[in-house]
Amino acid sequence: MHPVWELLPIQSAHAHFANWERAKHRAAFFAILAFPDTHPLRQALDQVCSGLEEHRWAAEATVADVAKKHGSFRADVNGFHFEDAAEWFKTGNDIYYDCPSISVGKGVRRSNALYLQGVACIREVERSGKCFADAVLRTVEGARPKAKRSLVKTTKLFDRDFETLERVLKRVKVRRRDREEFFLCMQRKGLPAPVAEMVFEYLV
Repeated sequence: MHPVWELLPIQSAHAHFANWERAKHRAAFFAILAFPDTHPLRQALDQVCSGLEEHRWAAEATVADVAKKHGSFRADVNGFHFEDAAEWFKTGNDIYYDCPSISVGKGVRRSNALYLQGVACIREVERSGKCFADAVLRTVEGARPKAKRSLVKTTKLFDRDFETLERVLKRVKVRRRDREEFFLCMQRKGLPAPVAEMVFEYLV
């Protein structure tokens, strides 16, 4: 089989990996901005964000198998240039990020309330993570079928960890200003207050 055909499912998995890396970084940005590292939401988010490492390793091994079979290669993949196949699924690569990395010193008081956008970003972690996990499962079906059972188990653990994060998220406050601006916007659109409240509760 020509290496291009072997790389097509891996290229699809990489597209979802890029989205997953971006979503994790966005969620971490808002979580760090609002809470100290000992906060339950930070801990639950960290657990979720590390939950698909086995999928990343499987994807990494699959593209490495292609390189071993056909020789090392450079490639432009989903808009990213890689000098080596080993770089495709390297985690923590800032080429995927679209917001700054931040750190907050000890003793600095934080708001302990999320931006409304931060809630959306944390929810995106689940969606993008599931898409990446599904893409890797499709990739290993043909290339590394023995890995599938373990990956399915890991995916179930990821779902369980996100359920924990969702419960923590429900107990977290949204910034008062964000809440007020949301209801003001709904009022301007002519939405009745009870309906706006239902929409807000759905969003958070």
